[in-house]
This record gives sequence, C-alpha cells and structure tokens, in this order.
Amino acid sequence: MIEFWDLLDYRIPGEDKVRKAGEFKLLEPGQVPEGFVVSSFTGDKVYQFFDHGDRSFINHPEPIATKISEYRKGAKAFIKHLSENGGKAVLSRVKAVPLPKNRDDFFDALCDAYPNAFVYSFFSKLTGSWVGATPETLITSVDGVGTTMALAGTRRTDEELPWTEKEFEEHELVADFIQNNLEGVKIQNILRSDRKEKVSGPVRHLLTEFMFDLPQGKAWELAQKLHPTPAVSGWPVKDALKLIADNERHDRRFYAGIIGLVGEETKLYVNLRCAEYGHNKLYLYLGGGFTKDSDPEAEWEETENKAATLINVLKNG
Repeated sequence: MIEFWDLLDYRIPGEDKVRKAGEFKLLEPGQVPEGFVVSSFTGDKVYQFFDHGDRSFINHPEPIATKISEYRKGAKAFIKHLSENGGKAVLSRVKAVPLPKNRDDFFDALCDAYPNAFVYSFFSKLTGSWVGATPETLITSVDGVGTTMALAGTRRTDEELPWTEKEFEEHELVADFIQNNLEGVKIQNILRSDRKEKVSGPVRHLLTEFMFDLPQGKAWELAQKLHPTPAVSGWPVKDALKLIADNERHDRRFYAGIIGLVGEETKLYVNLRCAEYGHNKLYLYLGGGFTKDSDPEAEWEETENKAATLINVLKNG
C-alpha cells in the first residue's frame, strides 16, 4: 500500500530550503504550537505540521475569483462606512491565473527571485494547497531578543513619485499600533527604527523595525497580541474586522494569517503575496487599504501591482 503524505517546503531568508512529508493538524483553541504553523486571517484556526502523521481528508471548495464589479461594490461600502466613521480598512480580492507547470520549480523560482522573503509551498487534503513569498515579519525570537516590523504602504519599484503624507500617516498608524501593543504587554527595551523603504521584487514598501527583549516561550503569545495588525485589517481593528466580514464575499483562508516556525527560535510571518492551488488555476489573494478618500480604481491597480510578486515568476518560467 502506498502512503500519501502532505508535503511542505519552506525557506527562511538566509537559510537553506527545507522539505518535509507528514500531516497538517488543526490545533485545539489555546494550544501552543511548535514547529511549522499557519493560521487563518482571524486566528480562529491554527494548523501545525507534524512529520509523518496519520492522514485526514477534507474536500475544500474551489475559490472564486473576484469580479471587478464585486470589488467596486465592496469598495463603495468601505468608503461609505469610513466617511461616516473614520479609520481605515483593508479590502481583499481573489485573482485567478494559470497554474505553474511544475510546482517544485515554482517554489525554487520564488526562492531565487525573493531571497529576503519567507517562501513556502505546502500541499494537503486538510488545509488545501498553498504557495507564497511574504516580505513581512510578524515576530522573530532568538536568544531572548525579539523583532517585528510595520510594513505598510506599497508602490511599484519603477514608480518615481514621492510618498504622500497620507501614506506616511497610514504607515505611522501601523507602527504606533505595534509600539502600543508591545508596551501594553510590558515588553522591555523597545528600540524603534526610523522609517525607511524596503524593496520586495516589483514593489517597495514603507518599513519601521522594532527590536526588544522577549523571554523564552513568549513569542507565540505576543504574535497573537499583534495579529491582525492594521496593515492587514485596518483601524480601529475591531471595526475593520466587522467591515471585512460584512462585505468580502470570499473566505480569506490563510491570506494575511500567521505562518512560520515556533520553537527555541521562532520566526513567524504575515502570510502576504500568497496563493491557493485550484484544479487548474492558481488563486492569488490580494488586499489594499481604504480610507474615506480612496479611489476604488486606484486600489484595484494596487492589488494588481502586488499580484506581480507571484505573476512575474510564473511568466519567467
């Protein structure tokens, strides 16, 4: 009898590629994971990968690509709410593209194209099959030192226009959110960098980095405190999550959730620039931040720019 296992590939920036066979399992609420982990956007479902476990089979419905008319409808509802209440919210959509001919080659090509990203690929009947190359660190913890980042604001690398005050303000909102949450859980010795740019393939972002003391075993707890940040949900977070739930017609699944490794050294990321494998298509999950002054057509174009992270690698073989 042939045993079929879930497959997992990942590559932490600056480290070697890892391939494992085993099984993804859904953890109980409150259970602390260890090893490779991926969570849903809302954090209510956390899956851990176990080497060579027993197989479970669950069928997942095929994602549905978001029509531009549906996106405009959601954008209109977002702008109306934000005009009346203020704040910011992130509207996401799903884009369908042809499948890569060879999944292993696609993972390798993403590793080559984005050496500073967390790159992964996994195939499972329990979780569905996903691939991604995310530039955003949520939490790292090594030898009692923790790091995190605020990554908010997106421009094409070939776009020479300067950043606007609106973009600076939105970025600082995310950075302040992180700072306040670190201070709120009594994190010590917080160092906050100056705001700068980070290039991630075809796009660039505004970046603020944080370094702080983080006791052993506290990284997962802190990650749950910080997630979801305003960069992937909005502000105020509670209002933004409700607006998302009321208006997005698709399930975000693992998009903008937590992904990475938990253990003696913890390296967790926000699952951006990711896609789900369908029967004969690859479904990209993309999002952009809305305020009352947002232009839906411009926000749609921003999601197209973000899609280029994966699409450029597909086109280049």
